[in-house]
Amino acid sequence: MATTTTIQSAYNGKSAGAIIGQAFKEIDAISKGLITIAEDVNFKLALRKIQYTNGTTAYSCGFTPAGAMVLNENSLEPKKFKNDLDVCKEDFRATWSDSIMGPNASNPNAPADIMEAIQMEVLGSMAEKLGTDIWQGNDSDTSEFDGFLTLWANDDDIIKVGNGITDPTGPVTEANVLTQYLKPALNAVPYALRRKELIVAVSPDVAQAYAFSLATAGVTNGFGNTDFALNFGRYTINVDNGLPDNTIVVFEKKNLVFGTGLLADYNTFTLVDEDSIGLLTGKVRGKVVYSAGVGYYNPTEIVWLTYVD
Repeated sequence: MATTTTIQSAYNGKSAGAIIGQAFKEIDAISKGLITIAEDVNFKLALRKIQYTNGTTAYSCGFTPAGAMVLNENSLEPKKFKNDLDVCKEDFRATWSDSIMGPNASNPNAPADIMEAIQMEVLGSMAEKLGTDIWQGNDSDTSEFDGFLTLWANDDDIIKVGNGITDPTGPVTEANVLTQYLKPALNAVPYALRRKELIVAVSPDVAQAYAFSLATAGVTNGFGNTDFALNFGRYTINVDNGLPDNTIVVFEKKNLVFGTGLLADYNTFTLVDEDSIGLLTGKVRGKVVYSAGVGYYNPTEIVWLTYVD
C-alpha cells in the first residue's frame, strides 16, 4: 500500500515571517512609511546616538579643544507573543464550503477557503491590535508591549505638554485645530529640525477637524468643491488610526523604530486540521507566534501634543 502523505497548512521560520509581515504591512505607521523597521531583532537592539555641542570660539594661535560630544543609547527589546485558537469546522458549514464538505456529518476535511478565511481574519485582527499597540501599548498588559506614547510619558526630554507645549483647552474641533493643535505642535519643533523631512502624524479626529476647517475656508472663498489634500504649509498631514484622539506627533522617520524578529525561527503561523492528523475533533487549531517592540533614538527631536483632560 502506498504511503499516504498529509499536507497541513503550516507556516514557520522564514515562511511565517513573510505571512506575519503581511499583517505588519496593514499597520498605518508601517504601510505609510512613517517609522523605521528593524527586522531580525531577536533579543535587543541598541539605538545609539551622538549629540555634539558646537565648540566654535574666536581665533587664536594654538589648539584649544572645546565643545562636547555625548555618546548614549536607548535599547529596543521586542516582546514575544502568542495567539492560540481553535474553531469548530461545523460552524463554517452554513456559510462556507457546504458543497465541498458534503453530507458527511464528521466534516473530515477543512476546505481551502475555510483555512484561508481563518488565516485572513487572524492576520487582520493582529494588524489592528499592533497598529494601536505601536503607539498606545502598555507592558503592564501581558498581551502588549510599551508603545511610543507610553515610553514618552516617562521621558522628560520629549517635547510635550509641560515641556515646551501648552495643553489645549479642550478636545480638537474645527475652531481650535489650527490655533491649539497644528500650529503649537509645529512651532515646538526644534530649529535644527525644521529643514529636515519631518513626519507629522495625527489622530483621525484631528485630521477630520482640519479637513472641516479647510472645507469651511473653501466655501467662504467660493471653492467649496475643491478636493483638498491634507497639507499644512510644507508638511503633509499623515493620519494614523493607532493614535488616540486629540493627538499630533512630529518626528523624523529614522528616529522611531519598530523592531521584530520577523525572520526568526520562532516566528510561527500554523493552521492544522485536527481530523487530518487523526485527532478526530472536528476542529481547526491555530497558533501565531511573533515578537514586536518599539524604541527611539533622540527624545529631544520628538514633539508630542495631546489634550490632557
